[in-house]
Amino acid sequence: MQERIVCQLAGAGLAESSDTVSALADFLQLLSRWNEVHNLTAITDPEEMIQRHLVESLALGTFLRGNRIADVGSGGGLPGIPLAIAEPEREFTLIESRSKRAGFLRHVKAVLGLDNVVVEHARVEDLLTIPPFDTVLARAVAALPDLLNLTGHLFTSDTVLLALTGESFVGNIAKLEGGYRARRVGEPVAKLFKGSFLIVDKNKD
Repeated sequence: MQERIVCQLAGAGLAESSDTVSALADFLQLLSRWNEVHNLTAITDPEEMIQRHLVESLALGTFLRGNRIADVGSGGGLPGIPLAIAEPEREFTLIESRSKRAGFLRHVKAVLGLDNVVVEHARVEDLLTIPPFDTVLARAVAALPDLLNLTGHLFTSDTVLLALTGESFVGNIAKLEGGYRARRVGEPVAKLFKGSFLIVDKNKD
């Protein structure tokens, strides 16, 4: 498994240490094991799991802003867990409303010793007292306008939202309600993702 991870990461222009690759392999094994009972992911082919769960997650790394990162609707820990493994100096808050999935996230945190991970078992809209974040991550959580309504309280004027979604729009930039601006990431980065990769922030123009 580790050799296949190294190969796919290298093919995507991503390089990680042997310790990081080992932890990523352990994460996929935990995900596969729990998936047999708790239906955490529809993707079960090992090669596709590496591409969709590891490559897609880690490709977001260069777009992270700041040290406080929120992963909204984390589910099976994607993209938050792979990024937390690769970025130990940053703090990742994984927000998940379903108890079994939150339990899985806590298990992964304990087994892999991820001291930079916090698991919040709650709906994101209920976390009204949580401090804002530097970066918010969302993978197929909701339509973009709904997602911004749910997560707006996590933003400051400098926060960036990295959204992996099936949505798209005409052109490369769109202005949204609430003073937000969405930019679609193009090639060569876009080819690493299935769907669109959008960067959303406050429009300061």
